[in-house]
Amino acid sequence: MRKSSPRGPTPSLIGGANGRPKRVDVGKLSHCYRCNKELPKGTSCIEIPQLGQAYSTSRRVCDECFERILTKTEDDLEKIRELLPADR
Repeated sequence: MRKSSPRGPTPSLIGGANGRPKRVDVGKLSHCYRCNKELPKGTSCIEIPQLGQAYSTSRRVCDECFERILTKTEDDLEKIRELLPADR
């Protein structure tokens, strides 16, 4: 039986090892790497490439987990924007 809750803290897309996410059609049964929800054949999901390794791999996430990842990324961007001078 697979675990149904997301693993660990929600990641951000601001990491240097992530490529540009894209929507792909699922060719065979896959699972979301965050919550292990089944992604049946014929549906679509978000694929996040993991770059900077010997072989490029990608992780598939369901729409709900991708929404959480985007929210975390937006929060991180807001914190980074606070570092800019106010008179800019």
